[in-house]
This record gives sequence, structure tokens and C-alpha cells, in this order.
Amino acid sequence: MHMIDHMRLSPARFRQSLGMKRMTRVADVVLGVCVSALCSGCLALAVGAAGGAAGAVYVMGKLQDEVNRPLPVVHEAAVAGMKDLELKLSEVRVDKISAHMESAFSDGPHIWIDMESVSDSRCRITIRVGLTGDEVRSRKIYDAIKQHLPRSQSGGVE
Repeated sequence: MHMIDHMRLSPARFRQSLGMKRMTRVADVVLGVCVSALCSGCLALAVGAAGGAAGAVYVMGKLQDEVNRPLPVVHEAAVAGMKDLELKLSEVRVDKISAHMESAFSDGPHIWIDMESVSDSRCRITIRVGLTGDEVRSRKIYDAIKQHLPRSQSGGVE
């Protein structure tokens, strides 16, 4: 509305017109924040954290999961899984609370596997393939590792 149009409005209608403009601006800001969160990956991280109990989550180029096994057991499974996939380890570092492994596929993409002890009987696994990530290859490595984890009493890998 132009100033001339505002002069024709009664004071009550003028305030109502300004209120609509404010509501429109607030709605624009809220929409902008939602779009920003969605595009930045923050929403994906929140959804991944909430769904972490359901299995491995792929976010921002990394596949991550927590398993109910101690770090030494998960590390042994990772070494065996890499051997199954015929991926030669170029670097292996292990201590009591973390482990790090590196390798590469024959066609070039580098592989990083990090394991971190969350508790005495729980470990977080993070797998990244290539600089920007490759979900299909990350999941193949993850599946190879899980094949070597001992089964629980219920028969599944937790």
C-alpha cells in the first residue's frame, strides 16, 4: 500500500494493515530458517541422532553406527572385513579407547574407518569413502565388518 492509500484508511484499518505486514515478515523469517536448517544438514543430523538406534546412519559423507561390542572386538571384525574385501590396510592405529584404519580402493577412493569406545561394551564406528563420501561403498565395508562381529544371545548383531 502506498502512503495515499494509508491516509484513506481509518486508524483501526491502518493498524490492521501494519499487523499483516509484520505477520508476513515473521512468516518469511521462519520459512528462511527452516530452509536453511534443511539445506545445511542440521535437520539430517537431528533425524540421524533420533534414528541412531535403528541402525547405521549416513550423514555428510560418513556412515556411522554404534554396536554393543567392545572396541577390541570391533577392531578385529574391521580388520577381518577389510581382508574379505581384499582391501589392504595402509595405516592402523589402536589404543584402549580408539582405533583408526586407512585403505584405498583399487580405482582410487581413500577409505577411513574410525572406531571409538563409548563404554566398556559399546563402540561407535565411522566409515568414510572418498573426500565427499560414497554411501554404497561405505555400507559394503560396514556389512563386511558386521559379518565378523559375534552374534548376541538372541542370534543377531546388536
